[in-house]
Formats: sequence, structure tokens, C-alpha cells
Amino acid sequence: MQTKNFRDDINGLRAYAVILVVLYHFGVYGFSAGFLGVDVFFVISGYLMSKIIIENLEKNSFSFINFYLARITRIFPALFFVVIVMTICGWFFFIPEDFKLFAKDAKYSLSFLSNDLYYRQAGDYFAVSSHDKPLLHTWSLSVEWQFYILFPIFIYSYFRVIKNKKFLGLFLILLCILSLSFSIYISYKDSIYAFFKLTSRAWELIAGGLAFYYSRTYKPSKSIKLCFEFFGFFCIALSLIIFDQNTIWPSYNALIPVIGTMFILIAHQQQSFFTKFKIIQNIGSASYSIYLWHWPIAFLLGYFFFEKNIINISLGILISLTLGWLSYIYIESSRKYFIKINRYYCYILFFSILIFTSILYSYINKDGLKNRANSLYLQHNEKLEMPKVSNGWCFYNIKDDHSLKVGNKGLECYIGSQQANAQSILLFGDSFAGHNIPFWHYIGKELNLNIHAVTTNWCYPSIDGQFTGDKNSTAYQQCMINRNYLKNNVNKYDVLIFAGRWSDIVQQHQQQSFDNLLKVTNQLHKKVIIMSEPYAFDENISILYKRSLWLHRNFNLNNYSDNIKAQQQKIASPIIADMAQRYPNTLLLTQTDLFSPNHMAKDSIPYSLDGRHLSVFGSLSSKDYFSKQPKYKILKQFLSSK
Repeated sequence: MQTKNFRDDINGLRAYAVILVVLYHFGVYGFSAGFLGVDVFFVISGYLMSKIIIENLEKNSFSFINFYLARITRIFPALFFVVIVMTICGWFFFIPEDFKLFAKDAKYSLSFLSNDLYYRQAGDYFAVSSHDKPLLHTWSLSVEWQFYILFPIFIYSYFRVIKNKKFLGLFLILLCILSLSFSIYISYKDSIYAFFKLTSRAWELIAGGLAFYYSRTYKPSKSIKLCFEFFGFFCIALSLIIFDQNTIWPSYNALIPVIGTMFILIAHQQQSFFTKFKIIQNIGSASYSIYLWHWPIAFLLGYFFFEKNIINISLGILISLTLGWLSYIYIESSRKYFIKINRYYCYILFFSILIFTSILYSYINKDGLKNRANSLYLQHNEKLEMPKVSNGWCFYNIKDDHSLKVGNKGLECYIGSQQANAQSILLFGDSFAGHNIPFWHYIGKELNLNIHAVTTNWCYPSIDGQFTGDKNSTAYQQCMINRNYLKNNVNKYDVLIFAGRWSDIVQQHQQQSFDNLLKVTNQLHKKVIIMSEPYAFDENISILYKRSLWLHRNFNLNNYSDNIKAQQQKIASPIIADMAQRYPNTLLLTQTDLFSPNHMAKDSIPYSLDGRHLSVFGSLSSKDYFSKQPKYKILKQFLSSK
């Protein structure tokens, strides 16, 4: 039953917000900016929370215990139910690698810290794509919950410290401006941080608080209300047209939908043409549960390799709406039972669930319950990982392996032949040199090459300070050690092998840095071998292959060949090839030399690990393929010539 305080306009606005997000995540044409539905939700939440906090503080009846408990009983039951259902699905359908990652995501989602987790994971180039996570959407709940924790403390402190209540609006404006300014600044410096973190999102929620505070005594005429509402919906519609997923967000761009939402809230149109329809009201009522369910459904459609056509997308949306409505009726309604329970018992139950699930998901996170897999699956996949120190190879993956330290340990990798008369070779580069360590280890044994591998993250062949990664990272520190070694010891080696992620280097306009190195090696009359990148994809290919094996589905690599990374590679490859041609005593090993035309290594197993790097299996299979190619004979002649 609706109370006299029920806002039909807010309920309808929720419906539009969730519709935008659902259509965006299902990839419906015309809704490439549908993510702004989350921003609309933030403003609404800020409005309602400010109303509860300020009105109760003014009546001296505000209770932190009651406030937080109300948020728990509103948010947690439906979230917990979704996570548990997805855990059960994970037991049956998720490969161990996915189940392991899901467990970590679930633990952070239930403790409302997933926004921080996804921010940290987004910068890991060996991680599964953030959009390939069934609980990705919980980041926004984490932002809201963190706001719910902190915002009442700020307002309560204001009421206790500053007695004059008329400056509360100015206090909110100050907080809003500080957060907005930081959001604009950080959006261009670290766009992922800006998207996921509370400090760059708080202004949107506080904007809702400003809409409440300054509109509660404002009584506009009916015509002005209509203008306000129309302007608000116009702003949201305009945002949908002019923005897309490539827009820097939130920054100042989010001001348009945020201001639009504020105007709709201030208009307070209870019989609005936009929101009065029953279907809109029903969707608005179930909007939270629909939001919770839509992304796992979208994820599962992709997980089971369903084609993204109009039938499957429509079915996915229908299932999301149905599950959302059922969750609203049967799960969200559970809050009425919690009201009857002693509030301290509710807190005990809440924290008990958090502790139990934390233990459960920590256990699953160890290996994704790998014992669910049969021996054939484990045998197929034991080499589908990056060659690195922890699995017996020696790529110095200092960025992700925190047991590795910056220093000369990164220079102690020797592969290939150990014979006294072996030719002295240096393999130098970034992770794209590192993933070729198995390749050169066996080539080195065959051709009597003693190969010194000096490789670490982002450290492409160069002798200057240019870098494609984060210069504040330990990888950059190690890279400077590596390059200093190269600069001072280049004469020790008969042949130099250079490998790097050339597409990144060209995209960041740093190819001159590599060219300068080639000039130096040419002046020293050194033989140089340049290795091309493997074929690139924008999906984690080995994970997709493992899923197809687990779910007994056909794996077709052609479905992923047309992608942005492959296009970037097509731009970079001729530039690197031209460099190789300009310098004598330089041999280029091309993609066609190193990899089979279908991009598959053997027995339908792909070369690719994460869409960019080779797996151990891929690197070894590349060696086997290359050994049968004409370029292999040319390599032997090149190495033996004076």
C-alpha cells in the first residue's frame, strides 16, 4: 500500500533509470550511454537519504543504529539472494578460474567494497575483463553504501558543531563542489578511479541532497513544475544522444543528467505524464531487484556462448524483468519481518552472514574448487598460463608477483643451451618478450644458443626512459635497471632478440624510442632479431576456450578476430617492418612465420592466453610451428653468418 508520502514521480524516475541501464548492458542500439541510469539512481538516493537524515536531525530523533539498519534491511536481502543463486550456478557451470574470481567478487560485493576491487583489477592486464564478471554491477551499491556510512556522520557533525542551521545548504554546496572538482580532475588523470570510487561520485548523491534541501520550502506554480520536469527529462534524453561508452565519465559530462534529475525531483509531479503509467510504476517499484538481476542474466548469456541477436537479447531482458519482479515481491518484502525483530539481533544476523560468507568465499577463492574438474580438463589446461617465475619459467612479472623485488634478480634468467661453445644471445623486452621464453628455450637447445632473457612488464626494447605503463610502478624501476644493463652490456652478445607490444608502443607514439636503439645496435654491427606480436583479441581467449571445454560448446576463434586491438596491430606492424628493413643485419619474424593461419596452436587449443600474450602452451606450439617454416632455415643462416 502506498503511503501519503510515496512519491510516484521518484518511483517512475527509478523505472527510467533501470530501463536505461538494462538496455545499455544488453547492448540495445541507441542506448550506448544508458550507463547514466546509475547517475540518476545516485541523485535519487542522495535526495531520499538527505530527507531522512536532515528531517530526523531537526526533530532530534535521528539514530545511527536505526538508519544503518534500515539501509541493511532495504539493500542486503535481495543482494544476498542474488549472490547465493549465482554461487550455486557457479558450482555447476563456472570453470575453476571463473569460480575462484567470482568468490573474491562475491566477498567484496557483500561487504560493499566491490567498487574498490574492480578499480584495482581494471589495471591488471592479465586479469579477466571487468565486463566478464557476474557481479560487476554491485560497484554502484558499494558506492551508495559507503555514502550511507559517511554522509550522516558529516551532517550529524554539522548539526552538533555549527548551531546555525541556515548554513547547512552552503555546507552541502561546499561538499558537492569539492567532490565535483576532484571528479573533473581525476577523470582525465585516472578515468577508472573516477568511474568506480566514492570520492569522484559523491557529488552526484550530494546533488540529490541539495535538491531536497532547497526545494522543501519552494512552492513553484503548476506551469513552472511542468517546465522543470520537461527540462529534466530533456537533459536525460540529451545525454543519451550526445554521450556514449567512450565519453570521459563522470567528470563535468555527468552534470547534464544529474541536473536533469534534480529538476525532476524539484518539480514533484505526482500525476506526471512521464511517470503515471502503471507499467512504469511497477518497474520503478521493482527497479532495485531488476538492477540486481539484469547483469547476471546478461553475463550468463555470454557465458553460455549465446549469440547476441534480437531473440536472445529480448529473452534476457524479459527474464531480468521477471526475476526482478519476483525478487521484489518475495525477497525485498522480507524487510517487514526484520522490523519485528530486535534490532540488535538483526545486526548480529547481518554480521554473522558476512563472517560466514567471507570464510566460504575465501575457501572457494583458493583454487575455484578445482576438484570439480575432470582429469581431461586439468590436463588440457595446465599449460594455459603465462610463463613466469612461479611456474618454472623466468619472465620477471614484477607487476603481479609481489614476491619479486626490484633489482639484479631480474637479470638472472638463462635459457637454451648450456654448452661452452654456445652462441651468446640476449632476449630483451616487455611481457611480449617474456611470453616467448619457452619458445627460445627450445630453439636455443636446437641451435646451441645460450640465451640471457631480460624481461619485465611494459619494458619494451629501448635505452631511454620512455614507458608504456605506469611510471610509478615497480615495473618501471625494474625496467630502468634492465635498460641500463642493456646499454652497458650490448657488446657482450653475438645476437640481440627484441620483442615488445609494438601496437601499444606505436599507439603511444613511442616507436622512435625503439628506433633509437636500433641505430645504436646498427652502429655496433650487431645482429638483431625482431619478433612480431601474436594475433590480438579483445577477449580473454584462454578463458573462453576453457569455458567451451567445460560446457561442451564449440569454440570458434573467428568470432573474436575482428576487434580494436587487431586493428591497432595492423597499424603498428608495417611501422615495425619498415624499421627492420632500414637496418642491415636485422631479421624480422612475422606473425605468419610464427603462428598458423587459423591462429590455433593444436587440437583446437588457441595460442593466445588473454587475447594479447601467449600461454606456455602457445609459446611451445609457436616454436613447433616455426621450426617447420622456411624462416627457420633463414634464422639458422642468419645466426651462423658473419
